[in-house]
Amino acid sequence: MTPPRLPFIWLARLAVAGVFLGACLAKISDPESFALAVHRYRLLPGFAVNGVAIVLPWIELTCGLAVLAGPRRVRAAAALLLLGMLIVFTGAISLNLLRGIEASCGCFTTRADAAVSDGWNLLRNASLIWLTLAIWRDALRPSPLPPAV
Repeated sequence: MTPPRLPFIWLARLAVAGVFLGACLAKISDPESFALAVHRYRLLPGFAVNGVAIVLPWIELTCGLAVLAGPRRVRAAAALLLLGMLIVFTGAISLNLLRGIEASCGCFTTRADAAVSDGWNLLRNASLIWLTLAIWRDALRPSPLPPAV
């Protein structure tokens, strides 16, 4: 018999939702500064930077809320979106580290003088990827309760 997964999954949902809900606040309140943070990565063409800076924080907000309080199918979709974003973010940070570009990740603050991305950002993202995968897998499992009539 396997031990219950509920406490772990609930804590994972709280952690992932908390990170993304916390991360979106500064970006939503200051999209211009977040656009500069996105631009500092030097990965997107100029015409795409503003669109990403405006849309991305709202996706983070929506997915964070869905992972925290959404029904199973919505939670699974939100976890999959967050997983994709985490993979892209991790790739972007890795690429900048390899290229020697010293820029803040823009994750929790839009300030230009924020700490430069480093290996800790990669470790944090790897942990978030692991937790998000667990949330996604759990949301895809059949419900232990019979469907209501």
